[in-house]
Amino acid sequence: MKRKNGLLVMIIFTVSVILINVMGYEGVSGDGLATDKEVLGTLLPGDMESGYWKSSSAPEFFDPQNLWRYINGQAEMYLDYGFKLVVTSNYTSMDKSGSMTIEIYQMQSPHHAFGIYAAERSPDDNFIKMGVQGYLGENVLNFWKGVYYVKLISFQTSPDTKEVLIKLADVIAKKIKGGYSAPELFACFPEKNRVKMSERFIPSKFLGQPFLKNGYRVDYKKGGRKYQVFLVENSSPEEGEEAIGKYVNFLKLQNNEISHIKKGDYQLFSTKGEKGKVIFQYGLFLGGVLDSDNLSEAVGIIEEIVHKVKNRN
Repeated sequence: MKRKNGLLVMIIFTVSVILINVMGYEGVSGDGLATDKEVLGTLLPGDMESGYWKSSSAPEFFDPQNLWRYINGQAEMYLDYGFKLVVTSNYTSMDKSGSMTIEIYQMQSPHHAFGIYAAERSPDDNFIKMGVQGYLGENVLNFWKGVYYVKLISFQTSPDTKEVLIKLADVIAKKIKGGYSAPELFACFPEKNRVKMSERFIPSKFLGQPFLKNGYRVDYKKGGRKYQVFLVENSSPEEGEEAIGKYVNFLKLQNNEISHIKKGDYQLFSTKGEKGKVIFQYGLFLGGVLDSDNLSEAVGIIEEIVHKVKNRN
């Protein structure tokens, strides 16, 4: 019996280690497994890994209850994006001439990590291959991979600042195991007139509506005109119908004149005006075109999205 129990313990331990390695430490916590704090701590560069730079402070951790103490002005936004935990630590160069801070945010899922990263980037940033994607400034380097959003901030600039940021970011990125990419639903958006690096994932209060969650949005530009295309994936067709009903009622309350068109297995609603909206519901999906001044063009965009959604599997 003891032998069987010992074998069972070994199996559980082996499976736990495999899960930690395969999942890149994501969501691994509980009895006998590494806690989130322990995992975040291991992602920070150690003194042997950071070369000329050494840690100069003990790691600090902040959770949803006290995040405001660290980023008071931004705490609410991070919470909306599924923030779970952050570790931050200071680093100093050997000659004391430089200092920097590294922040590693653990989010609810890879989608949420992409979401907060995308919320803080700009299409004009200098994008680099770091993790899944990152951008590099004169004294900052931010990137995302897995459930993690990583920020490195140097408080001084020198000819080798960018090289140092890239080296330390690469140490962290390589510790996050697994392969990741941007949310696949963005492949359903049209490529024509698309503004590069404008993709956004907004997990709550999408379009300012509490009933719209997990929204995907992309900016577009045609000539001097800008418009946006969005898509929301609900949990069921019933939820999709309920969501479009609520959104149409919201538009009516804004004194919009609503037109309704049935297009085969999906339905369209549109408003008139220079900042018109054309929205659709197909099964569990709700989406549309915002700031549209051309109904036929917007309908064509929606037809392309619906076609891609139907064939994405």
